[in-house]
Amino acid sequence: MRGGTTWAAIVVGAIALPWCTGCPQMAITTAATTAASAIVDDRSMAQQGADLDLKARIEQQFLADAPRLAEAVDVDVYLGRVMLTGVVSRPSSRRKAVDLVRGVAPGNEVFDDIEVATGDGLGDMAGDFAVNKELGVNLLAAEGIASQSFQHRVVNGTAFIMGQARNPRQVETARQVALQTPGIQRVVTHIVVD
Repeated sequence: MRGGTTWAAIVVGAIALPWCTGCPQMAITTAATTAASAIVDDRSMAQQGADLDLKARIEQQFLADAPRLAEAVDVDVYLGRVMLTGVVSRPSSRRKAVDLVRGVAPGNEVFDDIEVATGDGLGDMAGDFAVNKELGVNLLAAEGIASQSFQHRVVNGTAFIMGQARNPRQVETARQVALQTPGIQRVVTHIVVD
């Protein structure tokens, strides 16, 4: 069974490769990371593939219909549930992003975690990226949780975590890890307990 899981991870990595951008080394690293993550993810390979496909379709629709929103809004998909994060300057942009997702994925649960801010309130994307990266490392190092079963984004000091936990303790552990990560003041979870 372990060999089958490894093979499936390689296939998921190969499928993800076309979505990678940048130099060939980055593509190889991204594919290897995706393959390794697929092995320890609680989702089935079929579900991981379906989530990757839905994410790609949503992102392609953003690029086709609203390129500016594509730059401002991040899309994460887990078990068919869609989490939108980012910062936009107008409430109408936020509504447009949610409507676009509902057009691509009618009937899917959509978490609208997009912030509306103007001027300096648009936040520090580089700072958010660094804090998000540190949160990922901290979740990976935390005992008692399957960190690959969580997807996370940090926007203006708020950590948004989506995924699947085996028990409520894992949800609380993820929440505490996020709150102990420098730069995070608040945590919003969209975690299913199975």
